[in-house]
Amino acid sequence: MNAQIRSSLETDGVLLATIDMPGRSMNVFSVELMDALDALMDRVEADPAVRSVVITSGKPAFLAGADLEMVRNFTVSARSLGTDDLFDLCGRLGRQFVRLESSSKPWVAAVNGIAMGGGLELAMACRARLVTDAPRTLIGLPEVRWGLLPGAGGTQRLPRLVGFEAGLSLLLSGRSMNPQEAVQLGVFKSAVPADRLLSEARMLARSLQGEACDPAAKFAHLAQTDVPTHRRETVRALARQHGVSEADFRDYPAYETIIDCVLLGARHPLGEASAIEMRQFLRLMIDPVAGNMVRTLFLNRQRADRELAAPTELRIQGIAVGPLTPPMTIWQEALVKSRLPLHPDASLPLDTLVLTDTRGTTQHVRVGTIDSDPPRGNGSAAQAVLSAPGPYGSVLEIVAATEQAAQALASLAKRLDGALPYRSGDGVSLLRRLAQASRDSLDAQALVAARLLADGAANRAETLDVAACAAGITPAWTGGPVAHLWAHRERLEPRLDTVVRAAWPRLEPLLREACS
Repeated sequence: MNAQIRSSLETDGVLLATIDMPGRSMNVFSVELMDALDALMDRVEADPAVRSVVITSGKPAFLAGADLEMVRNFTVSARSLGTDDLFDLCGRLGRQFVRLESSSKPWVAAVNGIAMGGGLELAMACRARLVTDAPRTLIGLPEVRWGLLPGAGGTQRLPRLVGFEAGLSLLLSGRSMNPQEAVQLGVFKSAVPADRLLSEARMLARSLQGEACDPAAKFAHLAQTDVPTHRRETVRALARQHGVSEADFRDYPAYETIIDCVLLGARHPLGEASAIEMRQFLRLMIDPVAGNMVRTLFLNRQRADRELAAPTELRIQGIAVGPLTPPMTIWQEALVKSRLPLHPDASLPLDTLVLTDTRGTTQHVRVGTIDSDPPRGNGSAAQAVLSAPGPYGSVLEIVAATEQAAQALASLAKRLDGALPYRSGDGVSLLRRLAQASRDSLDAQALVAARLLADGAANRAETLDVAACAAGITPAWTGGPVAHLWAHRERLEPRLDTVVRAAWPRLEPLLREACS
């Protein structure tokens, strides 16, 4: 029995392979899981008793994608490895899927929960696919959100399954589908109740036994007659057609690279198309943008969410809401969406909330936004500064709060679409200070970030970057104002003020670690 994938063989020749990575709440593609998949394919090919395979998950989700810590290491390796070595390193999973897909023994995916990124790519490599009909099951290829592309065949198989226009839309937006939409588009054969998923997958796997792999039977759009010839002007026109602005096309190379993959790989056999995709993927590994976005918006964001979360037992039970002025529209919308009990109270000062939590305590909070003026009055109350929702969620900055008030606001943040509860180390909003600097330039933001770190107003460089990008203050491609400072430190050094210069011997090793 493999530690990563359990397997059991029935007398009907169907091998049930269950991915269940120890010590993880969700399955992700890691080096260890790829080793296990190789071992499983070796067994399937060598054992004549195995006639087909059903692959599923032992966790509530199917497979959440690639281990982005591993992907981040790929971006670091790209600085030193030659192209051939990098191709071998990054292309392993794609080659595994080509091998799985071409197997004479059919594989059927029984997707029992979330299938994102590499999880969906694994399912698409299988001969046939079934999915649970649970409406909250998310299915998609979100890599573009982190400056990447689905490099294990995703840019090739998805358009062949759903057609060029629908496939390109999903790839460029990174949006998720529910099971019903995924079936309607042709990604899955059908969506079935969870309690019937494995039995129907087994039945399907038995029906395919002895049938040779036939790409024309698998892919509804194998001919790809709807895919235009690759030309630079065509690539830009397609990006524009799918809502990619000129600035985003320039700053986020993943958009252009994804379109290049789809057009250049069209009408090639999947083995060749996957190699074409990987050569394009390496462009993103070499470019610093993907490394910045993976580090800040995924790895450091996950760490910040854990470290800043409220105690698990703490809940907000109700909110008294004072009159909200017009600039607080995003607060009004967020509170309604939170589905918490709201009690309008005209006796409260303008833009004030009173939170009641499960500890039986109440907290008076003055609310604001990044673009609004600091709240006035009731100087003893905590401040909560909410950013507008964007591609990476939103941020609830907690200012001048006691520990109890900060915990209550962190609990509230979870109900506000999972906003990041960023706690300022100063009595004023750090995000407002960064936003004011952003009106000048990225350099100005970086210099303000340096001063915040030198003063101790911002405690951690990584978290400041996460908050600035999640709040939409700093463009995601930079990795944040601290990352921009570090990347351009030699050019910006003459502009550092005396306080930052004095603190630089202390800051430099922290910045190097945060941005490496």
